[in-house]
This record gives sequence, C-alpha cells and structure tokens, in this order.
Amino acid sequence: LLQGPVGPFFKHLQDHLEDEGYDVWRVVFNPADHFFANKRDLIKFYGDLSDWEKWFSDFIEAAEVDHVILFGSERPAHRVARAVAAKKGVDLIALEEGYIRPGYITVERGGNNASSPLAGRLPPPALNYHEQPDFPAEDFKGFRRMCSYGGVYYTIRTFCSFGKQKHLFHRHLSAGPELFQWFRNVWRRSTEQSVNFAVIQNLLEHHDRAYYLVPLQVCADSQLQSAALGWSSIQLISATLKSFARSAPAGSRLVFKSHPLGRGHGNHAALIESTARAFGVTDRVDVIHTGSLGLLARHAAGMITINSTSGLSAIYHGVPLLVVGDAFYACPDLVVAGNGNPDFDAFWSCRHVAPKEARRAYLKWIGHEALAVGDFYAPKGVRAACQSVLSKLAERRSAETLAFKTKSAC
Repeated sequence: LLQGPVGPFFKHLQDHLEDEGYDVWRVVFNPADHFFANKRDLIKFYGDLSDWEKWFSDFIEAAEVDHVILFGSERPAHRVARAVAAKKGVDLIALEEGYIRPGYITVERGGNNASSPLAGRLPPPALNYHEQPDFPAEDFKGFRRMCSYGGVYYTIRTFCSFGKQKHLFHRHLSAGPELFQWFRNVWRRSTEQSVNFAVIQNLLEHHDRAYYLVPLQVCADSQLQSAALGWSSIQLISATLKSFARSAPAGSRLVFKSHPLGRGHGNHAALIESTARAFGVTDRVDVIHTGSLGLLARHAAGMITINSTSGLSAIYHGVPLLVVGDAFYACPDLVVAGNGNPDFDAFWSCRHVAPKEARRAYLKWIGHEALAVGDFYAPKGVRAACQSVLSKLAERRSAETLAFKTKSAC
C-alpha cells in the first residue's frame, strides 16, 4: 500500500486484507501518512523521486510483491510507482473518488481518469446494459469526515515534515492561507446558500435549457496538473466569457459552479463578475457556490469543462458537452472533444448528443468496469470499500488460478 485518501482508510484496508490472508506492507512518505497508518509492517520512505524510483524497483522485486494499491494515480510518487510496476509486471490497483457519486469509489487497474484503461474507449457492442446495476448507490455521508481528516492530515504534514519529506508532496500548501480558505469555504456555503438556491430556482423556472453550465475544478486537482492540455480554471473562465459575449444566443445565460472543495480557495467569483462586466454580459452571468450540480446539468443547454468527472452528469442527462482538455470520457461519439484547442463559438449552437441507449450503455459500462460500492471516510462506506478492493484482488487471483489449471491440463 502506498498513499491513500486522507484519513485512516488504508489502515482499515490493511487490516481487512491481512484478515483475508494477504501479507501487506505499507509505505509512508511523511508524518501525516504515518499518523493514519498501522505501526506494523510499515516502511518510512523519506527521499526524493530519484531515490524513490530506485528503492521501489528494488523493493517490489526483492519482496516478491504481487500487487500495488494506491490512491490518486497522478501523484508524483505514484506516477513513478505505476511505471515501475508496469515494467516489473506487477498488478497495480488505482483508487480514486467515484466517477459517479455518491455511494461509489473508483477501482481500476493501472490508473484513473486520463490514465484509465477505459480512456477513449466505448463499451463493446455486445454489452447488454440491462444486465448492469442501476445508479445511484447509498449516500454514505462521508463529506464532513473527509474535511475533518483533511484538516488533521495537512496540519500534521505541514508542521511536522522536514527536508526530503517535502519532496514527494502532491499538494504544496501554506498553513495560514489554507486555514483562511477553508474558513471562507464554510462561510460561503452557510451565508450564500439561500441566495444561490434563489438563483437556481430562477434558472429552472425561467431559463430551462437556455443556460450553459461551467463546473469549475479544484486548482490542485491532479487532472488539472496532468491532463488539462495547458488549460487552467482562469483560462477557461476568460475564454468562455469572451466567446459567450461574442457568439452565444441572445437571451441565453452562462452559469459558473464552484467545486465544493474549491469555493474558498480562489476568488473566481470576483474575476468572473468583473470580466463579465467588461464584456457587457454581467446581467447574463451567474456564479453559484452551492446547490446540486446534477439538477443544474439536467436543465442546461450545454456544459463546458476542462476534464472534470462532472461531465458524466451531462452525458447522463443528454446535454451537449464540450471537453476542453483530456478526459477518459472524451470520446467523439459522446462529447465535443476540444483536445486542447476547443471551438467555443461553435459550441453555443451545438446539438451533438449521443442516443439515449448509447449513453446509458456507456455509463453502465463505466460503472461495471471502474466503480465499486463504498466510501473512503464514513465507517459503513469504508467497510464496503475494503470489500470492493478485496473483490478486485480476487478477480486477478481467480484468473491466475484458472490460467494455472488450464496450463496444467495441457
């Protein structure tokens, strides 16, 4: 086990796997990882990327490691681990927050998001989506625990890490600004909720299918770091507003939706409002910090995203979707793929939507291949997630057993 989600999930996973007979080692990279880990079968690695590649390559070979499990396949240490595991022929399971939420986690072999084995692919023609499970699963209500664990994790990591321990940080944070930004996050949610709900109600009642939705991503999102094809949230805001003012249908609106984890970490609202004013469209642009993204997507005329998994909501609801960067679902049959050079002007009149059965089959396929029931934070969801990871491991063990029996029979 390498780095997991903030909190004790990997500690519980280690216990669960050992109870099932697996021999498990946990590698930690800083004191915050150590704080949430079991103290047995623990390896403290405090080095840089070059040290890590050499050490990890030697370790998985000498220790005869069969599987590597990690959370966040694009973290610097994990990109190295994925390359080493692939070279050594070691099975790697990459975990991530569920592509479809709540109630699901992402469990894939090799990588997630743009590095997913499903990236750019469509389901096989023979897939019978009626046989696949329906969405959604149970909401385990783990958001508050995630925030609490995150506060503890990053506080310990910030104040207790020294020297080379900082080299493998996947997010570089400053304690003072980070604390202020989380306070602002809570404040915005509590003080602007009623105003935002009024804006949403107005959109649904008077602008149904006449507004375009732009879900913003967290600035530290690994997908923005590794697969945005040069785009950032600020660049997206600027390009979208410029094109909207110039080419969008008269009477249409543009709605920016903050990410729940990012609404306190940037002053995008002020930037959006001032830019819209300069372009002469301030009365047609809304900024929302709270509210249901799924509800907004269902009634939108279109959605624009760099590569957020929220794009799956547009696919589900049959809404035209422009993907600016690289995303695992950026298949031309499903979305308008910008490939780093999107045509915003043309998108305002776009009607490109895949047939309902094709969209349904795709989402069912994603659910079957990449998702598992569970949650990384709420106790009930943690138990389900541990069992889901165990099931993924069992798939490989069953395949190996079958291959051995077949070879023996021959």
